[in-house]
Amino acid sequence: MTQKAIGVAPKRATEQEFLAVFSRLCVALREAQDESGITQQVYWEALKDMPLKALELGAGNLMCEKGRRFFPSTAEWRTAAHDAAVERRNADLRTEPWHDECRDCEDTGWVLGLECDGGTTCGRPNTHRPHSYTIPCPCRATNRTYLRRQALGYGAP
Repeated sequence: MTQKAIGVAPKRATEQEFLAVFSRLCVALREAQDESGITQQVYWEALKDMPLKALELGAGNLMCEKGRRFFPSTAEWRTAAHDAAVERRNADLRTEPWHDECRDCEDTGWVLGLECDGGTTCGRPNTHRPHSYTIPCPCRATNRTYLRRQALGYGAP
């Protein structure tokens, strides 16, 4: 699930905010800063599309990475930022214990175990013998778990 899919627009870093994170990472890893500013500019150009929070989380992980002795490449920082953001998002999504969205169908999209007495309970117009039956659950249009499973190709529509 992307941030766009859950309706959250991530705050992009300004150049000044990025340079503050860059400087903290330099200090933490004992990297001398480039007086000409070329290094900072190259890193800014490579990472400016990343959300500020992801850059901060990724830098924090790089600072604490056991055995790290060298300043990360832009690709390493990007990977660390992405991984940290995904980890944070997953932790935020699972703040409560799992529960079914729909108690009637347990997120399968089908209400099971209904009993017809032989009348019109099941929708058949003619008299018939008592039987068990199943119906599509009304939650299908709004149940996120059911819709996700359908998008991945699980189960019958």
